[in-house]
Amino acid sequence: MRLTVNKKDFQEALKKVISEKKSNLPILTNFLLKAEEDNLYIYGTDLEVYSTYKLPAVIEEEGEICVNAKKLMDISKVLPTSDVLLDTADSSLKVISGKTKYSLPTANPEDFPVFEKFPDNLSITVPSNALLKGIDKTMYAASKDESRFTLNGVCFSFVNNKLDLVATDGHRLALYQIDYAGKIENNKFIVPLKALNELKKLLPDAIDVDIAVYGSNMFFKSRDWVLQTRLLEGAFPDYTMVIPSQFIIEVQVNKSQFIESLKRVIIAIEDSTKPIRLSLLPNEIKISSASDVINAEDEVDVEYSGEEFEIGFNGAYLLDATQEIEGDTAVIKFTGKDSQTLVKSADDNDPYIAIVMPMNI
Repeated sequence: MRLTVNKKDFQEALKKVISEKKSNLPILTNFLLKAEEDNLYIYGTDLEVYSTYKLPAVIEEEGEICVNAKKLMDISKVLPTSDVLLDTADSSLKVISGKTKYSLPTANPEDFPVFEKFPDNLSITVPSNALLKGIDKTMYAASKDESRFTLNGVCFSFVNNKLDLVATDGHRLALYQIDYAGKIENNKFIVPLKALNELKKLLPDAIDVDIAVYGSNMFFKSRDWVLQTRLLEGAFPDYTMVIPSQFIIEVQVNKSQFIESLKRVIIAIEDSTKPIRLSLLPNEIKISSASDVINAEDEVDVEYSGEEFEIGFNGAYLLDATQEIEGDTAVIKFTGKDSQTLVKSADDNDPYIAIVMPMNI
């Protein structure tokens, strides 16, 4: 294998391929480099997530080799010239940039895990920017409790040319809806957070993304990269049952003012559940700490003339839900002091909504 690549392209590609720093299988700490036609392909995996990135290269000799991922990434950051020569010789990889030369030990590419081919005949297409937004605006609500493994990811729910991205930990829920092109059987699949964090590195490089499901894996593909991940097993709860359709109170609030007010109160609360009290009063929302240690209180102006209403929340959950709203105005819809509250944008075209369960205080 002998080829030349652009240093910046090489650096960026290495950042976006998954790699393992430590593993019981030493081969997983390597990238597989494959020179083929006019491209260099970089493969990496931890056996749960598989990613491939291709970049243009001037190929003098095709071939493939495995090399330590971390060492190659570290070296790529300090190369002095824009052109980088990669050459395999004497069971080593030569990395040459100007007067700088490295020789790295290599491993047998036949020991590297085999990647499955993207199932083109099963794929649908979504805009990359919509998918990235959907991931960013939902994964915060996924459960961190490993015993609730079906909630440790984001549910991809395909229903009638709508893709719902949904995450919940049982106390809150975030949903983002995307239109898609193509046909896929109505179904729900749970994608682990680790895979989504890897996918977020890749999505800015794409315009559209093809998504397919085959067996126990979900695939994502653009022009320059492919990511494959194992799906989480188990049944995701019926999230539609917790999204209310009727409300007793609805208020609109300046999003930035509400967020800053929540932050000022939450910062004073030492309890990890961040208990706050939300009080609806004539033309204002009063936010106060529900703590016996430090008292904090703040107010936000709203148009409200109904009866006084009080409800408790985990303040951090309400803050997370509101921060993901786009636009200047947030809408908060209450169903009762003991039942779920809906948070959304005042723009009905915004495909994001959040549900926050109340808290006894």
